[in-house]
Amino acid sequence: EGDKYKVSYPVFTLKSEKAAQRINDDILRVVAETKELAKSTDPVYLAVGTNYEIISENDKYINLILTTWDNLGGAHGMYHDLGIVYDAKSGKRVPYTKFAKKIKAEDLYDGIANRKYKVFCSDLTTQSDAPFLEYIKRDAFVVSKHYILKNGKVYLMYPPYELDCYAVGTTCVELPK
Repeated sequence: EGDKYKVSYPVFTLKSEKAAQRINDDILRVVAETKELAKSTDPVYLAVGTNYEIISENDKYINLILTTWDNLGGAHGMYHDLGIVYDAKSGKRVPYTKFAKKIKAEDLYDGIANRKYKVFCSDLTTQSDAPFLEYIKRDAFVVSKHYILKNGKVYLMYPPYELDCYAVGTTCVELPK
């Protein structure tokens, strides 16, 4: 904790010290970037922080969400959920394509628009109709690099206001197995 920041993050110990170091260094980079915001003079942040949730951990993968947040003094602060899956043996980030077929941004956009792909609120239970999708140009849409694994499924994560309102939270697009 500091004057304008509060961070909480995991530190891993694994069979492979090199893998643990790689993961811990990656997490510390995110934390350091968050803490740097507190020093910013343009814009001035009232508070910033990082916290986490470990979704699952086993001998093969570490699946977690790092949440970075900031407050510039508006109606509410803003946060970003960074869904990350690490290989427990190498310590490297694992792309979603390890668990689901690669998808083109245009196909993902179309699949969300025509309801081929389910979109969920952050609870992964309540469905969202992704009403903000209509404000995104199809050729400007991107496949998120942040995802989590839950119940054998891949969920791409999008921040508030990208696919739905702030109250919905992070929206998660379920990819087919």
